[in-house]
Amino acid sequence: MARSVSIIGAGQIGYAACEAFLDAGWDVRVLARTIPPWAHDEARFELYVTGENPAPSADAVVDTIAFDAGDVERYDPDHVGRLITISSASVYVDYGGRSLEKSAENGYPDFGFGVTEEQVTVAPGAQSYSTRKIRMERAATARFERNCSIIRPGAVYGPWSRHPREWWFVKRLKDRRRIIPLAFEGESQFHTTDARSVGELALFLAEEDRGGIYNCADIDAPSVREMGKIIADAFGKRVRLYGIEGEPIGSVGRTPWSLPAPFIINCDKAYDAGFHRQSLHRTRIHESIDWLRDQRFDDWRTAFPQLAAYPWDMFDYEAEDRYFADKT
Repeated sequence: MARSVSIIGAGQIGYAACEAFLDAGWDVRVLARTIPPWAHDEARFELYVTGENPAPSADAVVDTIAFDAGDVERYDPDHVGRLITISSASVYVDYGGRSLEKSAENGYPDFGFGVTEEQVTVAPGAQSYSTRKIRMERAATARFERNCSIIRPGAVYGPWSRHPREWWFVKRLKDRRRIIPLAFEGESQFHTTDARSVGELALFLAEEDRGGIYNCADIDAPSVREMGKIIADAFGKRVRLYGIEGEPIGSVGRTPWSLPAPFIINCDKAYDAGFHRQSLHRTRIHESIDWLRDQRFDDWRTAFPQLAAYPWDMFDYEAEDRYFADKT
């Protein structure tokens, strides 16, 4: 009899996890607020609202949208063999107590070369996305102990995303922008994570019965300039990627990956455990580009609400034009 998995959430990670577990022969059930466009007959899809429907029972539960302790405290260890939750690498702080989330207030963290799972994290609490994620992690671990697995990805990308950072480049190319400004000379590295790697790592942890915390990121860690070139080449567009020295000028040059120093995630723990299916960004990103190219919608803000929530105008072309006018 096939082992069963319930996947909570139908975004990019839910999609990737569904495909990974189906390919491995698991009985897959996807629970989400809406039935996704990618639904198919190989898996069961059910409408599900956290806190309103009964918690699922399965050999494994992969919760892609657990944001706080209450999201995991409803699971019964007697009815769930392994709980796998998706957290975030944003929970890490450097040894000066600085985090990515609070860098505007406290300064950018200095992580050195490769953040491991042993790195200090923010304290659990209700203050922010990252503090709630840590509160979720600790609640899950307390409830499931060794039967809890936690995945901390970087900047996730993949088809069916509600937060496709790559849209920052794709929309500019669609709008025929010929020159694109990039803060920090375009050299920022915010370690990317292919959603498929997250889904495959979840499968690996379920099949190997491994608990604990695991980072998950691409083998390579492209710079913003490298990402821009890959995306422009995929569109067959000739575009000038203009490096701005230092910080963005207001919104000009400010990308979803713009950091003053590299943020690189060390994934040796997963590799040493036997997980050897990490992705190369430069090969895997094309699936996301193709998906974004094919999207049809009236308003990108409605289609990508998490991206629209960023606290600056991502497409302030007037400000960009004024900036470049001053350079001529």
